[in-house]
Amino acid sequence: MGRGVGMRVLVVGLVVLVLLVPLTLLRGLVAERQARAMEVAHEVAAASSGPQRLLGPLLVVDTEVERVVARTVGEGAAAREEPTVRTEARQRLTPPRQLSMQARIESEPRGRSLFSTLLLHGSHEIRASFQPPVLEPGERVVGARLVLGLGDARGLGAIALRVDDRAAAVEPGTGVRWLPQGVHAPLAAMPEAPLEVAIALQLSGTGALQVVPVGDETRVAFDSDWPHPGFIGDRLPDAPHITDQGFQARWATTRLSGGFQQAQARCGAEAEHCPAVEATAFGVRLVQPVDRYLMTERAMKYGLVVLVLVFGSVFLVEVLQKRSLHPIQYGLVGLALAVFFLLLLSLAEHLGFGLAYLLAASACSALVAVYLAGALASRGGGWLALGGLGALYGLLYLLLRSQDHALLLGSLLLFALLAALMLGTRRMRWQGMAPGG
Repeated sequence: MGRGVGMRVLVVGLVVLVLLVPLTLLRGLVAERQARAMEVAHEVAAASSGPQRLLGPLLVVDTEVERVVARTVGEGAAAREEPTVRTEARQRLTPPRQLSMQARIESEPRGRSLFSTLLLHGSHEIRASFQPPVLEPGERVVGARLVLGLGDARGLGAIALRVDDRAAAVEPGTGVRWLPQGVHAPLAAMPEAPLEVAIALQLSGTGALQVVPVGDETRVAFDSDWPHPGFIGDRLPDAPHITDQGFQARWATTRLSGGFQQAQARCGAEAEHCPAVEATAFGVRLVQPVDRYLMTERAMKYGLVVLVLVFGSVFLVEVLQKRSLHPIQYGLVGLALAVFFLLLLSLAEHLGFGLAYLLAASACSALVAVYLAGALASRGGGWLALGGLGALYGLLYLLLRSQDHALLLGSLLLFALLAALMLGTRRMRWQGMAPGG
């Protein structure tokens, strides 16, 4: 390669490295805006209600049993053991034999200024059937209640609970140590026959809605108007149906596969927390399909590729037309390409990512095309730059939208560009060739 061309390549490479500085600063700005968006989401959750987790209903029976224990009386040679009766308190948690839940979930954007998050409002119909627990001889019932655990009780709206088709009063709290959030319905006495329970409630939250499969047989059905669900937790739904109008999801578990009974037995009634029970939950979160900050960050990962492709094309035009651009002119073109990402971020906060991308790409492509047409004294070069940048931004947009095939498409694109460059310049003689010579 001629010394002139080699020096130009070195200078252009240095300009590219310098332009990585504003790109890095822009990435910091994107991270800052992402952090602010997450902060607003936490503020909305703190002011309304957080993620929801439904657990129950459970039949809780408080009992007492008298135990005879020996205690030592006296000291030394006069010490003797005397039997003493001690009352031991117990709490029996009985899961339902069968549990079914149907929920209709509505979405609502909520936020502050330019930042928002999704609230979910659920209308739940719950049905459960219980068998009374078997007590030990001498075990005395102190009280009985039905318990429904919640992720955040602030999100509870209207609730109606019926026991054997009779209305029951609902009180706050659960009385279960590892289940601090929720409600309960006192029972007049421990049931001696199978119990049928029906609950209708309105529940709101942010982020996610999960269900703990407490029944020996549990069936859960979600229907929602949100077309972008993210299924989370211990298991995926059975054959979910997702359309542009919303989604439907169904789960079915048994005591052999659900894991609640085993997890609860490991924790016991006196534990402060029971993470093993929480780990059995499953459900859904409402996903924002086009996260403007995530998409902008992904676009910026291709920033270096865009600079190299554009600068390489301009350099090739220089060599072929024997014209010369100053490094400052390269720098200005690079800054215009970097400003694209700043425009994309700022416009996306107001217009949405798709429209913001179109406007930012059009503005920067037109600016670079007009500038290069004057710098190269070639109107045709300007039109060529406009078409090339338009095609490049279009391909970049396809890469951003195709999350599952982004790597494959990007690899094929780079290979095609490299092949076109190599085949197009295979007969060029670079020795002694220099722009502006």
